[in-house]
Amino acid sequence: MEKSIILFNSYFTDLGWCAYDSMNTSLMNAAISKYESSGADAGEEVLLNYYKTDAREIIHWLKNKAEPFAQRYELIQKAFDDHFEGRYYASVPLFLIIIDGAVNDYTKSKGFFAEGTDVTAWDCLVGCSDGLTKMKGIFNKGRNKTNHEEIRVPYRNGILHGRDLNYGNEYVSCKCVALMFALADWMSMKDSEERRKAKFEKENNPPPISESIKKLKENALEREEISRWTKRNVIVGVDIPSNPTIEDCEKYQYIVPVIKTFDAWKSKNYGTLSLYLKRLFSYENSEKKRAGECRQMFSPKNFCSFEIKEIEERGCSMTRILVQADWEVNGKHFSEPLEFGVLYQDKNEKPALPWRGNGTWCLIPWKVQGLYKM
Repeated sequence: MEKSIILFNSYFTDLGWCAYDSMNTSLMNAAISKYESSGADAGEEVLLNYYKTDAREIIHWLKNKAEPFAQRYELIQKAFDDHFEGRYYASVPLFLIIIDGAVNDYTKSKGFFAEGTDVTAWDCLVGCSDGLTKMKGIFNKGRNKTNHEEIRVPYRNGILHGRDLNYGNEYVSCKCVALMFALADWMSMKDSEERRKAKFEKENNPPPISESIKKLKENALEREEISRWTKRNVIVGVDIPSNPTIEDCEKYQYIVPVIKTFDAWKSKNYGTLSLYLKRLFSYENSEKKRAGECRQMFSPKNFCSFEIKEIEERGCSMTRILVQADWEVNGKHFSEPLEFGVLYQDKNEKPALPWRGNGTWCLIPWKVQGLYKM
C-alpha cells in the first residue's frame, strides 16, 4: 500500500491528483499500471473514467466524513448533477466554492486556497509533502493573464477570477472531485488526530508489570473460553425464519438488533433508529444530531419489509447478516441487499464474550449503499 501511494503521487501529483486515505486501492494500482505501460495520458484516463462514473456511488462519503461538507450537501449534489451530465463549466466553479467554504469553516479562519492554511494531519496519507499540500500549491498558482488555451488543472484563481476561460472539461472537474474526497479524509483524520496519538503512545508505552501480568491472566482465560466456542452453520428457513420475531431469536441473539432496526424504521421512530445505526451517522457527535440526520435520510422512505438471506457466524463475538430490504419512495419500489456485521461489545465498545453477559450486540453497516437510493 505504501509503495503504491508513493508511486501514485510521484506519477500524478504534478498533473493535479493525489492519493488519499480512502482512495480505492484497485483504482490507484490500475492508474499506476496504465501510466507505466502507456504513459501519463493513459494513466489519467483510468482516473477520469472512475470520477466520471463510479464516484457517483460514494458521494455520501463526503457528508458522512466531514461536517463542513454535510452542511453543503445539497449544493454538492447540484454540482455533481452538473458534473455527471458533462456540464463542466457549471460544476467546476461550484466545486471550487464548496471546497474553499468547507475548509474555511473547518479551520475557522482560512479557505483551502488561502496562504498559510495547514492541510497536514498526524499519520495521514493526504498530509504528506507530495500529496494534499502540493495540490494546494499547484491549484493556487497566480494566473495574471487572460488565457484562452485549455487548462487541465483547476487553477482556482484563474477560474474564479475570470482569467482561465477554457476550463470546462472533464480533467478539471474530475480533479475537483478527487480533491473534495481528499479534503474530507483530511478533516476526518484531523478530527481523530488526538485520539490516534493517544492510542499510539499507549501502545508504545508499556503498562506496569503488575498490570501486564493481570492482563495476561485475563487474556489466557478468555482464550480458553473462546477455544470452547463452536461455530454453528445457521440455515435461514430451517434454524431461523427469514422474517423472524424476537421470540424466534432465543438462541441467535445477534439477530435481535437487526429486527429492532427495521421495526424502528417501520414505525418511523428515527431517534431509536439512529441509535441502532449509530455508525452510519458517526460524523455527528451528538445523539440529537444523529437522529436529525437519520430522519432526513429515512423519512422519505416508506418501509415495506425485510427478509434475512444469510447468517454467518464469523466468531464468537461477530456475525455477518445479509438482509433484503424493501421500501418505497413516492410510489417507486426499491429492493436492496444490505450487509451488516453484528458485534458483541462492552461499554467501552471493545469486543466482549457474549456468554459473560457484560455487553450488547451492535450493528456495523458493512455494505449498505442501497440505502442511499431514492
